Amino acid sequence: MATKSVLRRYATANAMLGGMLALLLSSGVVLAQYPERPITLITPYAAGGSHDLNARVFTTYIQRYLGQPIVIKLVPGQAGQKGTLEAVQAPPDGYTLIFTDNYRDQLYQHTFGTRHYDTTEDLVAVARLNYGQVGMIVRGDSPYRTWQDFEADARARPGELKMSHSGLWAAFFVAGAQVMKDRDLRLRMVPYRGGGPAKAALLADDVDISAAFPATVLADVEAGLIRILATAGAERTIADVPSFAELGISPTTGYMHRAVMAPRAIPEDRLARLRAAFDELQRDADYRAAMTRLGENTEYLDGVAYESERRALGQQYGELAEAIAEL
Repeated sequence: MATKSVLRRYATANAMLGGMLALLLSSGVVLAQYPERPITLITPYAAGGSHDLNARVFTTYIQRYLGQPIVIKLVPGQAGQKGTLEAVQAPPDGYTLIFTDNYRDQLYQHTFGTRHYDTTEDLVAVARLNYGQVGMIVRGDSPYRTWQDFEADARARPGELKMSHSGLWAAFFVAGAQVMKDRDLRLRMVPYRGGGPAKAALLADDVDISAAFPATVLADVEAGLIRILATAGAERTIADVPSFAELGISPTTGYMHRAVMAPRAIPEDRLARLRAAFDELQRDADYRAAMTRLGENTEYLDGVAYESERRALGQQYGELAEAIAEL
C-alpha cells in the first residue's frame, strides 16, 4: 500500500509539472535564462575614439551583472550608418546591441536620410551611459597658445586653416560647423574615419586644429603633445580653458550622449534584464573608478528617461541641420 501511495503522489506531481510546463509554453514564457551566451555590441566608430574607450570600460564590468560578456564589434564606415544598419537588421533577440550617440541616432535623419531604417522607430534605448563635451585642440607646439590666437589667424586667413573631424555630421564636424557659424569664421573641414584618425592627423601636423573629448587626449595633454583651447558647455570644465559660452558659441553645441540601444522588437523581459544590469553597474565601485581614471563622467540616464530625451533632441536637430546647411 505504501508503494502505491508513493506512486500515486509521484504521478500527481508529474501531472502538475506537465500542466505547468504546458501553461508556460502556451503563454510564450521563455524558460531558458537570458543571456545564455555572449552579447555583441556594435560600435559604429573607428578604434581609439571616445566610444571605443568607454565601451572597453563598461563591457569589462557589466558581465558581473549579466553573467555573460559583452563583445565589442567595431563597424566604422559611412558616418556610422554601416554599423547602425547592421544593428537594425540584427535579430531582435537581445544578443545584438549598438553603442551609439545622439548624432547618429537623431541628427542624421535630418542630414543623410535613409530608406533602410528609422532609428527612432527601429531602436529602443537600453541606457544612456554618460555624455562627453567636445574640446577644440591643437598640437602642443602650435603657435596658438589661446583660442583668441587661433581665431585671429582664422579670421585673417579665411578658408585656409584646416580642421580634422570625425566624419560628416559627426560630433566634431557639428561642433566645428557651429563654431564657424557663431564666430563667423571659415575653416577648411577635412574628414577622417573617426576621432582617433582625426587626432592622428593633428599630431602628424596635417591640419591646424581638431576636436576631441578631453578624456581621449588626457595623456597627450599631460605629455605636452596636445593643447586644449576651449570646451563645450556653459561653464568651464578645465580651470584655465574657456567654455564655448564664454567665447560666444552656443553652449548646447558639442555634447555627445553615449547610449546603448537594441532593436525595438526585443522581448520586454530581455530589455528589462539589460536595463537592470546597466542600473546595477552604476553602483559598481570598480566601474566608477575606471571611468574616473579615463576622465569620463558617469551621468547615467535609464532607458525610459532617455527615450523621452532622444525624441526631444530629434526636434532640436532638425533646426540645427537647417542652420548649418546655410553656411
